[in-house]
Amino acid sequence: MSAPLVVAARVEARALVANAVRLAFFERYGEPPSPDDRLWELDPFDRLGLVCDVELKLGVAFRDEDIEFLETPDDLIERGVAVLLGGER
Repeated sequence: MSAPLVVAARVEARALVANAVRLAFFERYGEPPSPDDRLWELDPFDRLGLVCDVELKLGVAFRDEDIEFLETPDDLIERGVAVLLGGER
């Protein structure tokens, strides 16, 4: 696997994750997230709903693969990279 291809997939996965979070936040709260917004400060039920919205958007973005929120955002991005590379990693 060429390094430029892996880097490109990582950049694409990071962009897809960021856009999914921004879109889900905007759809739920009617405004884009600010730099001061923190997921852990949300009501637990709101947080669960937002996470589910993001998971649905990522399932579509990552070609309907089973995307789960893992331990860290980097884990999620790495999973996205693997999907975008066709599971070759």
